[in-house]
Amino acid sequence: MASSQTTAASTPSISDQPITGTSLDFSLFFKATYPDEDTQNTTDGSRKRKSRGMVMYRCLHCPADKPWANRKRDNAWHHARRCHADIISSLDRMLIGGSSDVLDDEREATRPRIDAFFPSRYSDVSLRRMFDRDRYLDAIISLITRRRLAFSAINWDEMQEIMLAANPAIEDLLVTNRSALMRLIDATYELYSSQLMATLEASISKVHILSDLWTSPHRHGILAISARWVDQDYQPQRALLAMPECRYSHSGETQASLIIDTLAKYGIASKVGYHVGDNATSNDTCLSYLSRRLRDDYGLTFDPSKRRIRCVAHIINLSLQAFLLASSKEALIAALDATDDTSNDQLFAQFYDTLHDAGQTTRTDEAHQRRRASRRGNRILENFTGWQHIAPLRKVHNIAVWIRKSTLHSAIWDDEIKLRLGIDNATRWNSWYRLELQDDILLASEWEFIERTHRFLQPFASATLLVEGARSTLSQSLSIMDVLLRQYEKYKELYSSKEKHDPHMVHCIDMGWFVLNKYYTLSDQTPVYAAALLLDPSKRRKYIERNWQESWHAPAIAAAQQIWLDEYNAAPIPESLRVPLDVSSSSGRQHNELDELLSDIAVTGPILDDADDFETFIDAPPTRITGSPLQWWLHRDQRKAYPRLSRMAIDILSIPPESSDVESHFSSARRTLSWDRESMTCENLAKVECVGNWMREGIIVPKSHGGRGVISSVAVEFSVETEAEDFLD
Repeated sequence: MASSQTTAASTPSISDQPITGTSLDFSLFFKATYPDEDTQNTTDGSRKRKSRGMVMYRCLHCPADKPWANRKRDNAWHHARRCHADIISSLDRMLIGGSSDVLDDEREATRPRIDAFFPSRYSDVSLRRMFDRDRYLDAIISLITRRRLAFSAINWDEMQEIMLAANPAIEDLLVTNRSALMRLIDATYELYSSQLMATLEASISKVHILSDLWTSPHRHGILAISARWVDQDYQPQRALLAMPECRYSHSGETQASLIIDTLAKYGIASKVGYHVGDNATSNDTCLSYLSRRLRDDYGLTFDPSKRRIRCVAHIINLSLQAFLLASSKEALIAALDATDDTSNDQLFAQFYDTLHDAGQTTRTDEAHQRRRASRRGNRILENFTGWQHIAPLRKVHNIAVWIRKSTLHSAIWDDEIKLRLGIDNATRWNSWYRLELQDDILLASEWEFIERTHRFLQPFASATLLVEGARSTLSQSLSIMDVLLRQYEKYKELYSSKEKHDPHMVHCIDMGWFVLNKYYTLSDQTPVYAAALLLDPSKRRKYIERNWQESWHAPAIAAAQQIWLDEYNAAPIPESLRVPLDVSSSSGRQHNELDELLSDIAVTGPILDDADDFETFIDAPPTRITGSPLQWWLHRDQRKAYPRLSRMAIDILSIPPESSDVESHFSSARRTLSWDRESMTCENLAKVECVGNWMREGIIVPKSHGGRGVISSVAVEFSVETEAEDFLD
């Protein structure tokens, strides 16, 4: 396109007039075109953009017979000031006495005054003024980061058509460069990292760290680091802090170094509370190294054994694997040892493989056939190798495989049953058997066994869902294990009786109980478990006295009370929570003799200095509550009645009982790294996942909902490209 310039002799000079960024909105004066754009017809007839070439900015206000265009933005700005001063002046006059955040109806009322200056391009200018680009960018970045569309989606013909169907005048205002989009995500990540740091620093609770290691589809070790805390408005919060690549080594020391770097980035080393992770011993190494670094770098005390929280969902899973797979306690011990240094995504597969190998050995080891299996002396079955030896379970599994292997079988199943058939996961079961279906017809007695097994396992499934809920707290960990241990013992007694004797079930129960009890016993090393129970207003001391052995009571309560004495008993009380020791019966008047007489007949006791005390609270009768224990303590009434104890309760009850947060981050990252997007770098993956998580958790609030939204700076979008598009999808 040739560039021509037309200037009216009567055009007033505005060099001495201030030009505001709002009045001289570039998109209202110029449209970006690409005269050198190279396109290619695809096989389906659509036109796919290959190269946009150099940009040309065409003036929207010059007449069609005398167009003006130029490749330089600065020249375009100069042209607008020199040739369209009347339009700029009108915009400035309209905005005098107003602001950028006037009401929508006021903006609507003023728009016709501007459009009067655009008789030749009325439609385009009006439509471009109506385009809310900030809202558009909020939505696009949310689609990429939260909904996990590919970066190439911004170039899809269908995506362009959707936008242009809503507003046909904005083609050049759409983001069509993937690197520019990544720069906007990067700038948004940097902005909200700082905002998240301020939020974490202002938290009224300790910040609890969750971490886990994952092998990504593009074969990189990724460490997810997440946080839980209670913010300054007394609202529980959670967020993904970082997803750094764990290169060259997956050792506990390497993981601890990445965690320390994350704590330093957010300035929260002094606020670190407890660490939640799986049962791998690499977490012991990680926390020991973390303890040394916190001591050496910050002068902080962090007891690695007392600050470690084991994911209760992992414990339940391992216990049920033992129930279904284990042939002996020796096999269980070997399996648990084999998973000690295994990352989470391999832990269950390793556990299964070890149990299966041990089961194969059992078949030929006569000594294993003769040994005793359980704490109550029940004899193990000969050649028992887990669920494969239990005919009903084996047959159900094989039937499921038979149906799933054939689309014809699946179609018949769908027509008859009307439910989608699930199948066991390879990390929990061995799914690859090819047996003839006639060998797997279930007898009536076998259906009864399956029904019994289903009934027995139901509480375990419910318990797993319960601890994964948003309202779950650490006070549930021991109580859930108490219930599940009781479930094991109840059914062992049932199936050991003469009337219901079932040696298979007894053996399975012994194996599951062994694993669950192992981790239950390890909770003694972390006093905060018992403290969480005691600080639950619906449990307190009475729960321990009713459900635990008497010899456990005193040590558990003493260890929990020591936390109170060491960290909270002498803590200063916030001024807003101080309760006056002498409150008049009527505010604003002096205490008199009538008040003395009224106090003689009062039924309420005085405010006691020792009411805010750990032992006083746990000795009180349990209280039925409607919400979670944490929500009960976050209420202002409780914080005012127990100003110090509430701080302890909020710190402890804000600890999650399991690590599903990091599991969900890995699930999200797996969907982001679909098979056609595995060239994405780990650094970009981390930023995409963090921004998506922050949008999901409400840390990033769109402008349309009253927040700041994402970065929408033109300077960021049109900066020099630093990221090759090949490393985005």
